[in-house]
Amino acid sequence: MPWTTEARAFTCSSAYLAAMLLGAAFALYPVIMPSTVGPQYDVTIADAAAGHYGLSVGLIWWGFGIAIAIGYFVFVYWMFRGKVRLPKDEQSAPHHGV
Repeated sequence: MPWTTEARAFTCSSAYLAAMLLGAAFALYPVIMPSTVGPQYDVTIADAAAGHYGLSVGLIWWGFGIAIAIGYFVFVYWMFRGKVRLPKDEQSAPHHGV
């Protein structure tokens, strides 16, 4: 599959944003939310951690939720397949957004 200019730009932009977020996380570690009042009020990873039971319940509900979301997108894609058609003159012309 050849890389288009748009695909390359999207991939590079996504990688840049991910690197920026990772860099910020590593710079602040272990503090998640620094306090402007004083370091004793910082929220650290240990302070923000949930209990084992809460994480287990959340994981189960996340599984149900992601299954519903995937099912919804499959259903919508299936319902609208083939209903969008471009006129012949727009298919070959490059699109330049406004």
